[in-house]
Amino acid sequence: MKVLCALDGSKHSRWVADVLKRVPFPEGSSLLLVHVLDLARLRLPKEAGGPAQGAMKRAQIMAEEIGRGLLERTQGALRSVWSAVDCRIIRGHPAEAIVRTAEKQKADLIVMGSRGLTDVRAFLLGSVSRKVVMHAGCPVLLIKKHVPVFRRIVVAMDGSKDAWAGVEYLLKLPLPEPAEITVVSVVPPLPIDAIEAPLTLASFLEQLRTPLLKKARSVATQAAERIQKAGFEARIAVVHGHPSHEIVKVAEAERADLVVVGSRGLTGTSRFLLGSVSDGIIKYAPCAVLVFRR
Repeated sequence: MKVLCALDGSKHSRWVADVLKRVPFPEGSSLLLVHVLDLARLRLPKEAGGPAQGAMKRAQIMAEEIGRGLLERTQGALRSVWSAVDCRIIRGHPAEAIVRTAEKQKADLIVMGSRGLTDVRAFLLGSVSRKVVMHAGCPVLLIKKHVPVFRRIVVAMDGSKDAWAGVEYLLKLPLPEPAEITVVSVVPPLPIDAIEAPLTLASFLEQLRTPLLKKARSVATQAAERIQKAGFEARIAVVHGHPSHEIVKVAEAERADLVVVGSRGLTGTSRFLLGSVSDGIIKYAPCAVLVFRR
């Protein structure tokens, strides 16, 4: 497995490095540590005087030295665990540079910290982690808090190919033997659920929900059986409501260390208008999030 890890020197980066040190990835896996220099932020107007330009050049050199020091320290700390660890300074907008490098290196997984920006700041600025998830061509593991090991795991299952592939991908990771996995299947609200319908429609709505609940329970049960076959404890939770909201609620109730969710790759206008389940989980989940994309 080829793993690309993006580090920025924040506490989230330290948590990422700790995960890479504590979680034993498959034998023969290689790790590329990258630090992004966004030099567009270290530029002055052309009319700026010579002293200012000189100071800016020194700042650019210092930023690169700090980045290399971060990479080398992390590389040294991980060499005892990983058979192959390389490090590299890359340049450009952070999200674009990470995605571009991952594609060039044919990475199987991107691991990075997520600062969990929400609401207005996230809407106006976006976050690097969310943009990487949106555009990366491989799974992305976002670390949002310090976790010694992924012991309690919530898997979102909607029966899609991405969701099933996410289950198989999870089972290939080095999970601890006592891992507890909860498979969550959500029945989304019907278009008329928000309308104050007369009581005469109650039986009609129940007729609509029954097959949806049956289907949700079926796919959750199948996924749990697959996980149990692999030797792990698994149980199911079938809930009703907005998918991302309900999955986050289950993750909070289970005190999850990791949520696994498939991404159907909504982009452009559809993502802007509708949002996506994975995007909601990335923003609000109280734990690490693995977004799987085939």
